[in-house]
This record gives sequence, C-alpha cells and structure tokens, in this order.
Amino acid sequence: MHHLENTEQRAELIEQITRLKCFDNIDRVSTIEQGDSHHCFKVVDQNKCYFVKYFDHIEYSHQYNQLNKIVADIGLAPALIYNDKFWQVHQFIEGSSLNLWPLSLKEKVEHCLTLMVACHQKIDVTKLTQVPVLNFFEVIKPLTKHLTNDQQSLINKIIDMLNNTLLISPSVLCHGDINFSNIILANKPWLLDFECACIADKEFDLAMMLSVNELLSEATPSVIDSSIDYYNERSSANSIIDKEKVMRYLVFSFIINGLWYFESYNNKKDSRLKHKAFKQFNYFDSLDFITESLTDRMR
Repeated sequence: MHHLENTEQRAELIEQITRLKCFDNIDRVSTIEQGDSHHCFKVVDQNKCYFVKYFDHIEYSHQYNQLNKIVADIGLAPALIYNDKFWQVHQFIEGSSLNLWPLSLKEKVEHCLTLMVACHQKIDVTKLTQVPVLNFFEVIKPLTKHLTNDQQSLINKIIDMLNNTLLISPSVLCHGDINFSNIILANKPWLLDFECACIADKEFDLAMMLSVNELLSEATPSVIDSSIDYYNERSSANSIIDKEKVMRYLVFSFIINGLWYFESYNNKKDSRLKHKAFKQFNYFDSLDFITESLTDRMR
C-alpha cells in the first residue's frame, strides 16, 4: 500500500471502484495510507464497510484467490468478498494496525509469532495448488532492473552461495511478509496481505519477520533467540525451529527486502525508501556472509 501519486490517479481508481460488480450503492470511499506496496481504500456501501485493494500487476489478484479463501475460512484473515484481475475486496476489520498500538516490542513480536505458528500448522500445503514454492532466483529477478552489471553479478553470486548451502524444504505455508503493519488488532489479531506467500521452510517466515520489522537493531542476537524460543513453545514437537537455517534465511531476507526498497526508490524517487534499502544492506553486511560489502557495491 502506498501514497497515491496524484489526485487525478486517485479519482480514476475511485471511479473504477464504483464500477465493481460487488457494490450496489456506494456511500463513501476513503484512501488508506499505510505501507508502500498497493493502493488501498475503505469503501462504505449500504452501511457496510469493505477493504479494497488495487493491484498494479494483474497476476497477483487471481493467483492468491484460493489461499485468501482458505485463510479466511480458518479465521486467520478477513473474508474475501470479491476479486478480479486488478481488485480485491475484503471484509473490513474495525481495528488498528499492530505498528500503531502502544505495546512493547516484545508484545508486538509475540503477536507476529502467534499468527505465524497458526499459519504454519493449520493449513495443509498439499491443497495450495496456486501458491509457489520459494525460489530464490524467481523472487530476486523482478527486483534487479535498475542494477548495474557489477551489482547484478554480486547478487547472483550471493544467491548461488545460498542455493549451495540452503536446501529449501517446501513444508509449510509461509506468509512471507509478517510485518507489524500487516496485522490488525480488533476483537482478535488478524493477518493481512498474503501476496508474498509461498511454500517453504518455517525458518524463512521467521527470518523475514525479523528482517522486515528491522528487529536486528534491537538487542541482537537476543531477539533472534527469544523469537525462536517463543515459536518452539507454541508449535508441535516435530516443528522445532533450526537457528542455523534462520540465519541463512536472514541473508536472503536482507537481500530481498533491500532490493525491494531499492527498486521502489528508483521508481518513486522517495529518499525514505533508499534509506530503508541501505538499512537492509547494512544488516546483510553484519552477518559476514561474504567478504565484500553489499552496502558499498549498491551505492
């Protein structure tokens, strides 16, 4: 979700919303300004509220239609009301984003982990015919358009090294983006935005959660150990987190988040995104996975 670039674009999207087949008599449309990925709106139609999201890439909306229904059926996410090539309409949850709640960092992380365990243990991955298995190169590929040959060469080297040291086991559904802004606290916690979902090791979801919430700046490495302990206490005996795998997936998570912010910066020229990209690259360098500095190479 991101800020609408101009009032003309906002007006055009609102006009499209009024033509969606799921609405009869719209009373009001308001923009939801939160995050950096999609255009989102709150729509009131006949005194009922809906969360409406616009997708710039048409493959996203349909690809996760099956998954959205499954996670809604088990009460993990709001119900999907309607979707087409560009739009998704969900039940609107009256609550506040976890990142806005006056909770301690420990409490916020525990909400993330509780939802993560539910995601991993309540969903049968054999039924998820539309959700891809995690593939390092496929995830990285769309994010390298603005890189120099030298930068691409280093990224490819890192991914090759990861492929040689980390065998992906497609064992659980990973949300892939459990950041504080993707959780709504209302009558209970709700998990939103499954567009980054994939089938992979549970350690990938944990590593991505640590990375995207920038938690390694907060008492490393204790936050890693405490997160693993909390997860293990709430999961089944045969689903224990492997810390070594978490550290390897952290390497990938810092790369993917850094490149996502870097690509977004190049598209929007928002210096805030550039700062967030280099924060992820600095985290990557702190792990000493390679001798070269990714931060220096990306400048």
